[in-house]
Amino acid sequence: MSTRSKPDRRIYQNIAQKLTEQINSGELADGSRLPSERELAETFGASRTSVREALLSLQAAGLVSVRQRARARVTQLNNPAFLNQLSGAAQSLLARPHGVADFQEARTLFECGLARYAARHASPKELDRLALALAQNKRAISDPALFSKTDLAFHDILAELPRNPIFVALNTSLSEWLMTQRTVGIQAPIRGIARRAYQGHEEIYETIAAHDAEAADQAMAKHLKLVHESYWKAMAERAK
Repeated sequence: MSTRSKPDRRIYQNIAQKLTEQINSGELADGSRLPSERELAETFGASRTSVREALLSLQAAGLVSVRQRARARVTQLNNPAFLNQLSGAAQSLLARPHGVADFQEARTLFECGLARYAARHASPKELDRLALALAQNKRAISDPALFSKTDLAFHDILAELPRNPIFVALNTSLSEWLMTQRTVGIQAPIRGIARRAYQGHEEIYETIAAHDAEAADQAMAKHLKLVHESYWKAMAERAK
């Protein structure tokens, strides 16, 4: 029995690998439908069972969506399965010793780069979006829960500006962790922490609007230093 299962396993893995290559190369574009199971079986000279197993493995990886009585469809990079995989990997890394500190460092490098990009390339309409998010963040200063949401919304726009789906996917996959950072940090025993965080956003926006990449980088680094410090102070307070 085991000698028969191994070749079958290799068959569906080979099919999955070839389909993955076609998806990554763009031969199978986002949103497009794959050939039917029968057609795929004929193409790869395999059984429909092997094809079905290959499709299910691609669905688990977030590359395709499989529905009963319908051809599989290539899914977008921001589909839930893909993001859940990224999020799961992130949670695993966060659970390691120094995991949170490692992610804070990675976030600083990532978001400082986003701020630089925005300062160089943001259009008037994109600046308007940032200004609106900034205004909503200001109005929420007295409401910790709403402040955390509007805080993340401001940062989300920066991740969207480069129009790079990988940046958006990474940012989205970390959204739960980022919300925790902000929700915990806003409770830190630091006087006026929410207003100071808002002022950090304001400085980031002003440097981006002035198209000063170096100043935007520095403003983001300064803001995230406060965010990270407030998180650790809040955690220390909880541990007492």
